[in-house]
Amino acid sequence: MVEGFDVVKNPQDVSFYAGLLLTSYSICQAITTMYWGPLSDRIGRRPTLLMGLTGDLATFVLFGLSKSYKWAIITRSLNGFFAGNSAVVKSVVAEIADDTNRPRMMALLPLMWNIGAVAGAAVGGLLADPANQYPSIFGRFDILRTYPYLLP
Repeated sequence: MVEGFDVVKNPQDVSFYAGLLLTSYSICQAITTMYWGPLSDRIGRRPTLLMGLTGDLATFVLFGLSKSYKWAIITRSLNGFFAGNSAVVKSVVAEIADDTNRPRMMALLPLMWNIGAVAGAAVGGLLADPANQYPSIFGRFDILRTYPYLLP
């Protein structure tokens, strides 16, 4: 994806710009994590989680529509902003679990997040540029030729 943006002049710079793209997400997540908890205390856990998930979905789609590096950085940063509500998930788990299963549930959270990260990256790689990778299935969809990273 980064190779296709106008910012990369030398193929050796792709990893640098990809790293900046990933870093923009992490920085925004780290900055906003501390604000999601108090928000969930004020308006409730469910609305806060729904707001975060809706924001995640919207920014994932907008990221898939990226045609420039600047837009990719903006949408990835916004995605990190919404991902900051991951701390609220821990609060919900702690609140719904009882003393017999709380340690197990809290231990499973990072495992599930890591499985999701690995599986998501694998699926994303398989579905990147689907019109060219799988022309018999996706070749007829012009939107996937125009936006080759629209699928998750």
